[in-house]
Amino acid sequence: IINMFFIELKKKRLFIFLIFIFFISSCGIRERLKEKPVVTYVEKPPELIMQDAQKEMRRQNYLQAAETFEEIDKQHPYSKLAKKSKILAAYAYYLAKSYENSIFAIDRFISLHPADKSMPYVLYLKGLCYFEQIDRVYLDQNPSKNTKKVFEELVKKFPNSTYSKDAKKKILIANDQLAAKEMTVGRYYQQKNKHLAAIERFKVVINNYNTTAQIPEALYRLTESYLSLGIITEAKKTTAVLSYNFKESDWYKLSYDLYRKYGYKKNGKQG
Repeated sequence: IINMFFIELKKKRLFIFLIFIFFISSCGIRERLKEKPVVTYVEKPPELIMQDAQKEMRRQNYLQAAETFEEIDKQHPYSKLAKKSKILAAYAYYLAKSYENSIFAIDRFISLHPADKSMPYVLYLKGLCYFEQIDRVYLDQNPSKNTKKVFEELVKKFPNSTYSKDAKKKILIANDQLAAKEMTVGRYYQQKNKHLAAIERFKVVINNYNTTAQIPEALYRLTESYLSLGIITEAKKTTAVLSYNFKESDWYKLSYDLYRKYGYKKNGKQG
């Protein structure tokens, strides 16, 4: 009986102790909840939000500025500043090098205001977002392709725009980048003695990027691959094209020497 009494007493003490721990924990949680500030939605006039965003721009807090510009459209979508704030948000994202967010904001603006007078600038800004992402030749060239696509659209739709002149220059840079990529792959195929695959790459350069600085080398590489495959007539043609268009180029001299060394001999002629 005495043992049973002590067992029951221990159980009661344990139960009281657990209740005490739970009570203390609950009080602590309630205290922490009281300390946490309650965030409430504060609406401001669009002019004041614009001022806040411009302050962040001056401080070069571009991401904060972009989010603040976007707040104008969220709070006052039908205000006079709403349309302008969308463009400014895209520009602020661009300055922050947050190119994906900038492009997203631009595409949203285009879908909502396809005929807006700001469209030349908007397309130019979108093209810049892609242009700034162009990287080394051996990396992915989607930024170069998108740069070309957007700037060509700008030049086509708004040929007299103040932005079209610079867009044309950047198209040339994008084209040269794309051509250089094809040349890199073509040279790789040559090293692996896959000359048919190499020829296809060099032809892409000549057919699609014929205003780039890669053309003379592409013609020379074609001569190399044609001679390696024993296609003498085509090697003669590419050397002739080099002679006509780039006679002062080192690539022509290399091509001519190569053809004299291998092409003439295979034709039964002396070099």
